[in-house]
Amino acid sequence: MSGTSVLSAARHLVASNTTFNTADAMHINNYGNKTTSDGVIPLMPNPSNRFTGRIEVIDKLKKHFSTNTSDLAEKRKFFLLHGMGGIGKTQIFLKFVEEMSDC
Repeated sequence: MSGTSVLSAARHLVASNTTFNTADAMHINNYGNKTTSDGVIPLMPNPSNRFTGRIEVIDKLKKHFSTNTSDLAEKRKFFLLHGMGGIGKTQIFLKFVEEMSDC
């Protein structure tokens, strides 16, 4: 291994009965994530089987996101559902997505 600097910056290294192999060429292959279409909805967990009620909130969500508009500023819509932890915000949206995926 003359002329090859292996572990040159290592300190306090103990190696017994060890063989070091060096390579003259290195190949690095980077594979990024596949791009997905904006229209693809990723798989989501189902809402709880015990979910009941909240029909008025889900109806407001449906009305809000189903309203068609030609105004470019209103094409992307937002809806803020807030409240204390554990009151069912996630379950409301999971139920909404489940119902809208059938449309």
